[in-house]
Amino acid sequence: MLKIILLASVVIIAGFLVTIALQSPEMFISRELLIRASPEVLFPYINNSKKTNEWMPWSESDPQAKMIYSGPDEGLGSISNWDSTGKMGTGRAEVVASEPNRSVQTQLTYTKPMEMSQLAEVSLTPAEQGTLVRWSVSGKNTFMGRLFCVFVNMDKMVGAEFEKGLKNLKTLAEKGPQGL
Repeated sequence: MLKIILLASVVIIAGFLVTIALQSPEMFISRELLIRASPEVLFPYINNSKKTNEWMPWSESDPQAKMIYSGPDEGLGSISNWDSTGKMGTGRAEVVASEPNRSVQTQLTYTKPMEMSQLAEVSLTPAEQGTLVRWSVSGKNTFMGRLFCVFVNMDKMVGAEFEKGLKNLKTLAEKGPQGL
């Protein structure tokens, strides 16, 4: 009887691991928000690493994180490195594409707590009452990442952070005379 239970347990675990291995490694998370400001007002907040960190929610999760900026202040090659013992971990963000008043793509490379690479994009689409701002991230999950996603809804977790960040951007952009 014990052998049957042990064999059944091995078969169930193996089946579970095979199911994880067969899942698509592709991941995509996106959120958007209408902001009452023009693309010209918003663009500096997405194209400059220091200004980006004014509205992104990550620094709120660990105010003690060490940030180091390098490269140009804005546009291609603008880099921010972070090191955190908290939620942020350790990583690097480099602007790899920048279309004035339209979009910025940033290559994200995480080294701790686990190695991972993603491409983030913030795009600006003119709308009748301002600008539709879309923040997305895409990448490939490793086997361990896919296993983690079985237990944690990444779209909900990361999406909530994106929503928080977009609200922060909205507050920054809509205050003062530059908002619509």
